[in-house]
Amino acid sequence: MSIREINYPSANGRDTIRAWSYSPLGAPKAIVQLVHGFGEHSRRYLHMISALQAAGFVVYADDHIGHGKTGVDSGTLGDPHSIDYTTYIKDERALHDIAIKDYPNIPYCMYGHSWGSMIARGYAALYGEDLAALILCGVVSQMKGSEVALHDPGFKAAFEADPYQPAGAWMAMAFMGMTDRIPDAKSPNDWIASDNRVVQDHAADPFNSFDVTLQLVWDLVQLYGFIESKEWAAMVPSNLPVYLIAGDQDPCGNYGEGLYHVANLLAENSNPVFVKAYSGYRHEIHNELELRDEVEAGMIDFLNKALA
Repeated sequence: MSIREINYPSANGRDTIRAWSYSPLGAPKAIVQLVHGFGEHSRRYLHMISALQAAGFVVYADDHIGHGKTGVDSGTLGDPHSIDYTTYIKDERALHDIAIKDYPNIPYCMYGHSWGSMIARGYAALYGEDLAALILCGVVSQMKGSEVALHDPGFKAAFEADPYQPAGAWMAMAFMGMTDRIPDAKSPNDWIASDNRVVQDHAADPFNSFDVTLQLVWDLVQLYGFIESKEWAAMVPSNLPVYLIAGDQDPCGNYGEGLYHVANLLAENSNPVFVKAYSGYRHEIHNELELRDEVEAGMIDFLNKALA
């Protein structure tokens, strides 16, 4: 099993994306491109990446503009300098092009978590003909704060006035009510996981804890508007198998309802759809110590069946 660092230019015209490929022993059966979430980085998925490697997959993953090593190395952590929300999708497309050049004759699959699942949904609509299978984890749908921000004229006015200002109250709007159903919440981020050790680990990671510009939040909300529209599902190739997974206590997916909403949109589009709601768990089901092996095994089983 080997790791290789990859650098390539972002579609924003400013930054150099930092990415990695993780190769298994022997010839891989397929590529899995991993798309991380908002305010984190791709190395938080090393346990999952190792499981995918052991199952015979080669994994490609980057740190998005304004995030992780991409943001730290360029001194732009929290500032994506994007053209619009498609910038992130185009950067994933560029990594795809690198991956299929390295491995030109094997299937290409994608996994996205949280904001990464949003980017993956956008990718499936714009470039879905390349995908053999799609996994959406921590599915974002019917999210209270993003629904409000999407239709708030003040949010739009603030962005048009200065997209590079600190996100501040607009960030709070986009993520409002995230702990409303957690009676004993000890921090604003308790919605991330049921295991407090995971929440603390997230908070302690210097690649996670940073201030963001309004532009980053604007991009998230505009992408949300695109993928939640009825037009989105119709743009996804109807033969693409999709596996949707989330905790049923995850506010990003409206406590399970959003998970099934997205599944229904895809089913109406004739996609083969498979859904798993993990009872009692919150957002990062893939990082819960007592659950992550089960989550990974379910993903690998889906991928093997989809490729068969």
